[in-house]
Amino acid sequence: MRSPSGYVWADSPLHRMGAALKLVGLLACALLVVLATTPLELLAVSAGSCALVAASRVGWRAAGRAAWGLRWFLLMVLAMNALFFSDAAPLISLGPAHLTLAGLAQGARVVVRTLLVVVLGTLLTATTRPQELVGGVRRLLRPLGRLGLPAEAAALAVGVTVQFVPTLLRESRQLMRAQEIRCGGVASHGIVRRAVSYVRLLVPIFVSAMRRADELSCAMEARGYRIDRPRAAAPAGEGKRHQ
Repeated sequence: MRSPSGYVWADSPLHRMGAALKLVGLLACALLVVLATTPLELLAVSAGSCALVAASRVGWRAAGRAAWGLRWFLLMVLAMNALFFSDAAPLISLGPAHLTLAGLAQGARVVVRTLLVVVLGTLLTATTRPQELVGGVRRLLRPLGRLGLPAEAAALAVGVTVQFVPTLLRESRQLMRAQEIRCGGVASHGIVRRAVSYVRLLVPIFVSAMRRADELSCAMEARGYRIDRPRAAAPAGEGKRHQ
């Protein structure tokens, strides 16, 4: 079962692992993905990511949901790299655009790296409750808090982001469906009208985000929340009793 925040209820080694350790592991894996340049290295990190997905028991569909949502963006990145990365030995030339093998290879590397980082980030949110994630960020930033840096504010920002992004995405889909009902299928329009339709959605989405942020701040003030005295984390066994 999947919660609105993206957490998938399951019993796996990744679910039982501490949030701070998973955050460090995510940074390490993302660094390996960025440093991978050759096809063999990319294949190795891809195999490792697939092994993590299998070990997490969240399901391939849940792990790839965010990546599937970026398909058009990734296709555009691939096309831009393929056409404008290099002009040496072009396969096809059309004005300033040159389709080259080097551009295709570079675009494929960028797309694979982006997909792997997105899947790894999805695994983090799918195997870590928002409260645990906030606690992990707080523990990692605690040494910086002794230097005067706002560690508690950073942890709070992470927790709010993790919980609000799925809500905003759901409201965006509802607005898009409402627009299609009023104006017809957006996908059937031309590129210019489609772009204008999507731009018009930015204002209600922005207003919704501001309204929810104001409601959250009022609720926190009403409950007496203070950044210098955060609420204590729930006991580790409390979440398991509610499963």
